[in-house]
Amino acid sequence: MPQHPTVIPMSDDAKPIVPADVAPTVLPDAFLSSEEALSAGRFHLPSYDELPSVELYRDQVLSYIDHILSPLSACSEGSWLTASMVNNYVKQHLVPAPNKKLYGRDHIAHLLIICIFKQFLSIEAIRKLIGIQRMTYPIGVAYNYVAVEINNAVSDAFDASGTRHEDTASLVTRETVLVRSAASAFAAKAFLMSYLTFLGYRDA
Repeated sequence: MPQHPTVIPMSDDAKPIVPADVAPTVLPDAFLSSEEALSAGRFHLPSYDELPSVELYRDQVLSYIDHILSPLSACSEGSWLTASMVNNYVKQHLVPAPNKKLYGRDHIAHLLIICIFKQFLSIEAIRKLIGIQRMTYPIGVAYNYVAVEINNAVSDAFDASGTRHEDTASLVTRETVLVRSAASAFAAKAFLMSYLTFLGYRDA
């Protein structure tokens, strides 16, 4: 015999339900105008030439990357990067070995991209994505395209006006589709986690 949901009638003296009773407690517009969202919208992943021109020690690299990614801190469950993570990425050949314990632009570029992509991809998937880029473009060119697309995707995600950036690549290729998909995924997670944090998710 089919089951039907039971409707419990309101009592005659119950308070009538009004639209405010079922409205969201915090509308998206309130979040998008908050300091958290405005800060995230100003996030800027440096271009290759904007990365430090002098080689850094590992602790300096950790501080630099944490500073760059701090506007999107809600996206990361823990530290963006630790010394043990750097060592593991070098051992796994995701990042070139340091030169006498010093890290240059190529190292920092790799580490920034790994820190971002690991928020939603496995290390093996990141390895494949980096490998495809390495086969096609020099590190500076590949990194710059990724940086621009991530910056645009994050800006679009936190932009209340609804404007959207076009693909900055002159030709649509396998590589550009992969990068834009990854950038969109990161921006979506950054928006979701920032919104949940704004709603008190991290404090619950």
